[in-house]
Amino acid sequence: MTAAPRLQPREATAPQLINVLHSPKRVRVKFAGRVIADSRNVLVLRSNHFLPIYFFPLSAVDQSVLKPSKHGQQHAVGGETKYWDIEAGDRRAADAAWSFTAPPDENLAPLAGRVAFTWNLVDQWFEEEEEVFVHARDPYARIDVLQSASHVAIWFDGELIADSRRPVLLFETHLPTRFYLPPEDVRLDRLRASLTRTRCPYKGIASYWSGVLKDGSLSEDIAWSYRDPIAEMPKIKGLIAFYPQAVDRIHLDGQPV
Repeated sequence: MTAAPRLQPREATAPQLINVLHSPKRVRVKFAGRVIADSRNVLVLRSNHFLPIYFFPLSAVDQSVLKPSKHGQQHAVGGETKYWDIEAGDRRAADAAWSFTAPPDENLAPLAGRVAFTWNLVDQWFEEEEEVFVHARDPYARIDVLQSASHVAIWFDGELIADSRRPVLLFETHLPTRFYLPPEDVRLDRLRASLTRTRCPYKGIASYWSGVLKDGSLSEDIAWSYRDPIAEMPKIKGLIAFYPQAVDRIHLDGQPV
């Protein structure tokens, strides 16, 4: 079982942008072994401050599994919401489906009456025939993976543990630049393989390393690697990246990151 995903913080000071987009993809939701939503007419609520959300036409949802819930709350941008429990066979997920009743922002009006699902309360999500993990893919998110000749140096527990002039730089919308280094440029004796695994909907399954401190104890999960990234991300295969907050410092061309 994979660990809960750790989502990187977005820039809190950035102006909030919110829009509604039509997805040309066929999106499906499975619960208790059956498809409970299936549509090519899915709208995506997306922002630079929260993860994207799929909204299905009510006609594309198996309404037999929706049971009205007494739960209700104000959504930060959509206003009043109503909820349903999902029941199928011997399975039940409380408050797993929801809808805006009358969004106060006219730009969100197309979402009224459509149904969204809480991602981790259903079993599987698919775009076309490919399963999507962790969260919906943002159509505005882009990843550029570039070979670089920049000098990346990383210190941990007072010592230089990575030094490379051939990093691969990964630029991802809304997130800090990540520096992926060849294992040959990393002091692997200061790392221990971790049991932690996480998924990224854009890159695949990440494996982690903990850092070995001078006293022999471990600082958990300071670095990660995609040993077998999804087909779109071959440039980072097998390379190692470090969390800036988990090491002493990272320098790029001599300047602190």
